Amino acid sequence: MKRWIIQRIPADYNGLSQEFHLDPVVIRVLVNRGYDTAGKIREFLRADSDIFDESDGLPDLEKALDALKRFKEEGKKVRVIGDYDIDGVCATTILLKAFREYGIDADYVIPHRVLDGYGLNTNLIENARADGIEGIVTCDNGISAYEAVELANSYGMQVVVTDHHEVPEQIPNAVAVVDPKREENTYPNVDICGAYVAYKVIAKLLWQDKTEEELSEREKKLKNELTMLAGFATVGDVMPLSGENRGLVKFTIAHLKEGLNPGMDALIDETGLRDKTLSSFSIGFVLGPCINATGRLDSADNALRLLTEENPETVKELAKKLHTMNEERKEITATGVEEAVNLVEAMEKLPSVLVLCLPNVHESIVGIIAGRIKELYYRPVIVFTETEDGNLKGSGRSIEGYDMFAKLSECRGYFTKFGGHPMAAGISMKKENLDIVRDFLNAHADLSDEDLTPRIIIDADMPFAYATEQLIADLSALEPYGVKNEKPVFARKDVTIVDGKLVGSNHDVGIYTVKEESSGDRTFKLKLFRGVSEFHSYLDERYGAGTADGIYQKRPVTVKVAFYPDLNEFRGVTNVEFIMTDYQ
Repeated sequence: MKRWIIQRIPADYNGLSQEFHLDPVVIRVLVNRGYDTAGKIREFLRADSDIFDESDGLPDLEKALDALKRFKEEGKKVRVIGDYDIDGVCATTILLKAFREYGIDADYVIPHRVLDGYGLNTNLIENARADGIEGIVTCDNGISAYEAVELANSYGMQVVVTDHHEVPEQIPNAVAVVDPKREENTYPNVDICGAYVAYKVIAKLLWQDKTEEELSEREKKLKNELTMLAGFATVGDVMPLSGENRGLVKFTIAHLKEGLNPGMDALIDETGLRDKTLSSFSIGFVLGPCINATGRLDSADNALRLLTEENPETVKELAKKLHTMNEERKEITATGVEEAVNLVEAMEKLPSVLVLCLPNVHESIVGIIAGRIKELYYRPVIVFTETEDGNLKGSGRSIEGYDMFAKLSECRGYFTKFGGHPMAAGISMKKENLDIVRDFLNAHADLSDEDLTPRIIIDADMPFAYATEQLIADLSALEPYGVKNEKPVFARKDVTIVDGKLVGSNHDVGIYTVKEESSGDRTFKLKLFRGVSEFHSYLDERYGAGTADGIYQKRPVTVKVAFYPDLNEFRGVTNVEFIMTDYQ
């Protein structure tokens, strides 16, 4: 059972509502997220594209620009080295397209997840030397590549690092290290993804001396395309959607269907999104996973080719391949999750920290599985798989209140490789250490029952009747939703379900007719898209066997529900409906 916390923060709701012409409920949501003054609200709602090119304060920015100009002037062969996830692929695309526009002779390498591992390494430097490469530009990696950059320096290569990850004790001795996490940074937004860092570098390289009016049509199209890719990566890399990140993603969603990038356009068609309203969900859960899938199951080269290819037939084939690969990834993930659930359900007692080993699962999906198990059981989870040499490689996902990086650091002596942050980690270790690490983490978990109870933050207790089309329109001003700008959640007690039906190919969607005392005889539509069987179990457990079946036979039951309002259009008629997210 989740713990509901209803926010009640004092503020001048009516005054702010009048100033911004937004419903007081919308102001309440903003206040709940920390935007409790007119100035903060105005800054949140701002989504002007003129801030996207701002980069003053990024460390080593001028050094990077000087190096890139030298690469062009001296005709150096340059290699872009990215990463195999959404952020890395988009960042690599941004640099490649910008360099070709600017006149830098550039190719690329995206490391193979299994064969190369993450980021710039000495093998990639040796390969670059053999290929006659004279300059290297990293994106979404490089801040920890001290040894690799030293080797490159010894060969006379010049390395420019663009990254956004946490800074280690010793940064690489590159000609430039552009990373907003560096101590020297004065750029106000440190929470930008690797693709956006790359974009800010090339925006100053290509367009710093031109106003929007001075750009040619070709330049405007390229600029919009690369901005769109930076916003796409911002969602894919789960960056906070506040401030300029929110404006960037809003720009991306507005331009995704304009054909700026042929590959992205083909992927929109392939995934069936052409006639649907796009959102951050479309990027994070439909399009983005297709870009990610190829780097998980094969090589990310296919994703990079999709975003850089111009031939219509080729991009169509690549989009189909990526979509198919993502469907395969879903299937093997579902199998892995099922296997993990079986391990957990077989335990006599649920430990505070779940440390699981799935020997035959592909190492690229252990992090996804860990995330799913964390959601199901709400506790820190680490999932390992066996590597070809018989050792273990794993990925962890954490919950609020448990610093996974700090806790794993306490037993890092058992690991052969380890890295991460409070909410996630990657680990390699010998197989014989599995039980030792599992026991140690649970002995030192320091997690209470309250810590292991998920919370739902409720924005307001709101009657169904209050939700009008105008309120929903006002709420849309808060979009796009994502990290640190979650979709609003409302709650209502004493909601009576008077009727229901199950729909969907597997009868896994519940549509309920509900009433509330304050609205008299008026009824409303309440939908449940996930966890119908769990809802049935809850009703039978709380009210007695047969209660769940009864709601489909017009036997009323009263519950408390968490929800958000939405619009449903059917045959030209638009109605307000409600999506249930939790119940008590």
